[in-house]
Amino acid sequence: MLSVLSALVLVLLSAVTFFICRTLRQAEALQNFGGEWSTKYSRLWLLWANSSGKMNTIFTVVNDKYGGRPTARIAPHMLITRDAELIKRMNAVRSPFKRSEWYTALRLHPTRDNITSVTDESVHSDIRNRMSPGYSGKENTHMESDIDHRLLDLFDLITRKYSSTAQNFRPVDLSRIITYFTLDVISTVAFGQEFGFLKSDSDPFGYIANLKEFLPAIIVFGAYTELQRILRLPIFRAILPKSTDKRGLGRVMGFAKERVEERFGAKPIVRQDMLGSFIARGMMQAELESETLTQITAGSDSTASALRMTLYFITTNPAVYTRLLDEITTAIAIGRVSRPIIRDAEARRLPYLQACIKEGLRMYPPVTGLLAKEVPAEGAELEPGKFAPGGTWVAWNSWGLQRNQGIFGPDAEVFRPERWLPRESDGQDKDEEGGEERRLERMTETVGLVFGYGRFGCLGRGVAMMELNKGIIEVSGEILCFSRLMQCTSPWIYSALPNDKMPRCCSASTYKPSTPPSPSPRSALVSFSIRI
Repeated sequence: MLSVLSALVLVLLSAVTFFICRTLRQAEALQNFGGEWSTKYSRLWLLWANSSGKMNTIFTVVNDKYGGRPTARIAPHMLITRDAELIKRMNAVRSPFKRSEWYTALRLHPTRDNITSVTDESVHSDIRNRMSPGYSGKENTHMESDIDHRLLDLFDLITRKYSSTAQNFRPVDLSRIITYFTLDVISTVAFGQEFGFLKSDSDPFGYIANLKEFLPAIIVFGAYTELQRILRLPIFRAILPKSTDKRGLGRVMGFAKERVEERFGAKPIVRQDMLGSFIARGMMQAELESETLTQITAGSDSTASALRMTLYFITTNPAVYTRLLDEITTAIAIGRVSRPIIRDAEARRLPYLQACIKEGLRMYPPVTGLLAKEVPAEGAELEPGKFAPGGTWVAWNSWGLQRNQGIFGPDAEVFRPERWLPRESDGQDKDEEGGEERRLERMTETVGLVFGYGRFGCLGRGVAMMELNKGIIEVSGEILCFSRLMQCTSPWIYSALPNDKMPRCCSASTYKPSTPPSPSPRSALVSFSIRI
């Protein structure tokens, strides 16, 4: 009879043997895909890339170096691709590919999954069907005016604390207050009540600082998803954020829980917003506590990234900045833009604005996570002659995808909004089969992938685009880039100077949405709105 020690040694040896055999089998199964040598046997390279702060460029280098075609290996069981057609194929409505366990790292609530972390296809589809009407705007009648109010809060803050004169320069950290803006927007459109970041000009919950502390853990979970399963054990819940916490992510959980509780009970608050739409479609209180937390985290940071980076590219490019301001001030002068805040429909009719937004999303995709899908059990041919067995994870390289010279031209590394306008022959790009219309269509389809695709497309896309349509124009008109910007300690320091060509006659407290003016049919501008 084996001793206890002998039994433990036998179990350990069996586990090690199983691990080695599985690793060797995975290495052989994906031998047709190039990658760093260590990625055949270990996930340490992936962990290093994820935690480097440069994973976007590292993955692009890997695709360039080893892909040959667009797909390369980054872990024993994982590939990464920048092939737009493969990405669309994996995310299509009837695709046999499914979410991999990578998504479990996006679970924020200690006991419940959410629409971004759930991997069960039927559960995901059910949640999506019940939530999508609330994001559309048709049932959320306050959405546009809510965003307008938060923009006015932002400008009130700038006027109150950071308005400069020729003699008195008051620097404003645009990166910080844009994060405040998107957090206040998502809380307002979701719950009907803003957090108050802009009004206090601070992080009142310590949420932003706390999220930065959690980021390293999320990175590790993305590479070693089995740790996420361990963390779900009841013994570890004490160290996780809780709705009773006074600071950080837990305090935001508490805020979301309080707003959800107000919609249930003896005297529920009724409002035509996202939360009201979700409740009308049968979502229960416990579900909503998890989903609303996801709304806050996913819906604020990605939009803030898109807004701040697009503004950065615009305001540090004098030719682009001047042309954009000319477009908006001309539109205001002829009565085609509402004051004090542009209407979303009006913004979509400004071609150069739309070109700047698309180019900003292309140059700096707001989401660069792996979003890995799992190959179906029968396996799949990912590229001609390259077969991946069932269970393989295929991640996407959004950064590399948006720098494809075959789609965007030889200057794909350059911020050039003009590439989105119907061109006269400027020598920058060569005509391709299908002509100019097909060129623009192909670029638009590819940039649209930053919002996902098919059954995994971003539900908050409409909200994000409305924030970009309004925010880019209004903030660009409110700030004048500090002439010695590159000598500052941070690239986000700006000078806010009065702009009499973009008058604002009210504050958030007195603002009432205006009826959008009807553009003259003779001079209506072309819309290049992003579509999938």
